[in-house]
Amino acid sequence: MTAEIRYVAPALRQWCSAAVPFAVATVVGVSGSTPCPVGTVMAVCATGEVAGGVAGGCVDGAVFTAAQEAIRSGRAHRSRYAHQSDAAPIVGLACRSEIDVVVLPAAVDVLTPLLDRLLANQTVGSALVLPADRPAALLVADPNRLWGSSGDAEVDEMVACRLRVPASHGGRQIERLVGARGRPVDVLLVGHQPAPRMLLYGMSPVARAMSQLGRFLGFDVTVCDPRPTFMQAGHFPDAHQVVCDWPHRHLSSIDVDARTVIVVLSHDDRHETELLSLALRGRAGYVGVMGSRVTQRERLLRLTAAGLTADDLCRLRAPIGLDLGAQTPQETAVSICAELVAVSGARGTGRPLTYLDGPIHRHAGAPVG
Repeated sequence: MTAEIRYVAPALRQWCSAAVPFAVATVVGVSGSTPCPVGTVMAVCATGEVAGGVAGGCVDGAVFTAAQEAIRSGRAHRSRYAHQSDAAPIVGLACRSEIDVVVLPAAVDVLTPLLDRLLANQTVGSALVLPADRPAALLVADPNRLWGSSGDAEVDEMVACRLRVPASHGGRQIERLVGARGRPVDVLLVGHQPAPRMLLYGMSPVARAMSQLGRFLGFDVTVCDPRPTFMQAGHFPDAHQVVCDWPHRHLSSIDVDARTVIVVLSHDDRHETELLSLALRGRAGYVGVMGSRVTQRERLLRLTAAGLTADDLCRLRAPIGLDLGAQTPQETAVSICAELVAVSGARGTGRPLTYLDGPIHRHAGAPVG
């Protein structure tokens, strides 16, 4: 499974604490249709344990071997993996694409500040400096400090300045800098933002399934319902926060941004209008609510009477989810999360790939990290 470093941070932090040598492989270039955007990582420790992955299949096997060699030698390694047109059993990609991968022995003193901030859900930036005439180097920065060095003070200063922008806005990009004596240096800049929030309002079996999938997808998941009997942490083991409060009061007390997902799963008309009014007038990037089409028509009348405009109402996704024929709570959660993925960054159509042309994997611009 491909991954960004946030998803493998717990394993890497454990290796750092245990002083187990390891190496981190990072995708630094892609072309064609690949499942691995720039910044995808795979880590291998000296015991042979693996966290993450870059492309799957034989490429990950080759990267595993390169990582073991980097651990033994202490030297960085860079390779390009490309499609092979013949049937020979050699390393390559089956999807007529190419990826460049850098394998770097872990510098614990540099990685630890990055991992600690990722695990604390804080904003931080990282840079993989890729000079042509010396080994790659990892740099990490927050607003107050820079960890690591590329060996070129000018490049370090430029990287520190640039990291603050990607870190605050998220994203990944390759940038060419000019260092000492006019030498060009390519740098992979990655901004690691806090995990986006998923707010699930209303206790239900769908909420339990959504909390599982939401955490799996990398959201910071909150489940909120006013009934103390149901709002126990044991009922939602995958949620990051379980809150016993009226949903509209909870929503009004927290910060919401464009990456926030709000899913209303209750069937309480008494407070739904106030909750949805707050959600649709706020900054949340996704607002969806359960209910039949009849319920939705009645809901729109109530929201209109509450003063919401046509533009406000156009933001509401109801009935929520994609048409997958879902029946069970788990299938319903998949339907909702499928819609979330499809509309995130306007990346997908939600239609079967069988009936579409064009690339399967679209890593448009700088993917959010």
